[in-house]
Amino acid sequence: MGKDRKHMKKIREKRIKSISKQIEKHEEKIKNEEGRLDTTKDYWQKEIDEKFLKQIEEDKNYLDENESDSSKKNS
Repeated sequence: MGKDRKHMKKIREKRIKSISKQIEKHEEKIKNEEGRLDTTKDYWQKEIDEKFLKQIEEDKNYLDENESDSSKKNS
């Protein structure tokens, strides 16, 4: 069971890093690119706000919950 949690922690940490990079890419597009019909600047900002930040928050909450669980077991 501990192996699964360790693996999930690793996955969540990697996902936080990759989503952070994706947010940077989107912010660059907002700054540098003209909006198109299907991908306007508002679209990129909406992607960041709705998808990426929400996912990072969920992953951080998961990591926090499991940190507190593992520290309870160790004491």
